[in-house]
Amino acid sequence: MVGVMSETLRHERGNIARLAIAQALAGANSVVVYATGAIIGNTLAPDKALATLPISIFVIGMAACIVPAGWVARKFGRRSAFLAGSACGVLTGLVATVAVMVGSFWLFCGATFCGGVYAAVVLSFRFAAADCVEPERRPRALSIVMAGGVLAGVVGPQLVTATMDLWPPFTFAATFIAQAAVAVLSAAVLVGVQLPQPTLAEIAGAG
Repeated sequence: MVGVMSETLRHERGNIARLAIAQALAGANSVVVYATGAIIGNTLAPDKALATLPISIFVIGMAACIVPAGWVARKFGRRSAFLAGSACGVLTGLVATVAVMVGSFWLFCGATFCGGVYAAVVLSFRFAAADCVEPERRPRALSIVMAGGVLAGVVGPQLVTATMDLWPPFTFAATFIAQAAVAVLSAAVLVGVQLPQPTLAEIAGAG
C-alpha cells in the first residue's frame, strides 16, 4: 500500500512539474504578442488607427476558442487539447514571421488569432492540475501551476529582448521563430503528462 501511494505521489508531482514548466513556456506566447503586437501593427497597418487591431484579434481568438478547447478536452482528453493548442502556438510564430518579412498586416492579424487560440488552451492547464491530484492536494497543485504563469511574465520579455534584432532588417522576425520553438518545447514537456482519460459520459456529452 505504501509503495502504491509513493508511486501515485511521484506521478502527481511529475505531472504538476510538467504543467508548471509548460505554463511558463506557453504563457510566454501571450507576452510576446502583447509586447510586439501594437509595434508591428503600427509598422504594417494600412491605417495607423488599426495599429492595436492585432492585439484585439488575439483577445477575440482567445474568447472564441475557450469553449471549443473544452469540447476537445472532453471528447479526446486534455493532452490532445494541449497538443492541438501547441500546434496553434507553432503556427502563430511561423505565420507571424512570414507576415513581418513580407509586410502583411492582415497575415499578422491571422497569426495573432492563432495566438489567441493557443492562449485559450493554456488557460486550461490549471484545470488539468486539479484533475491529476487527489482533492486534498489540489490547492497546492493549482498554486504551483499558476506560479508558472508568473514565470511566463519573465520568459516572454526576455525572449523579445534577446531576439528582436537578430534578423535585420526584419525586426521581431527572429522573436516569432523563437516563440514557435518555445511552443514546440512546451509540447514536448506536455507529452509526458499522464492525465485521466475522459469517461464515456463526458465523451457522450461532448458529442
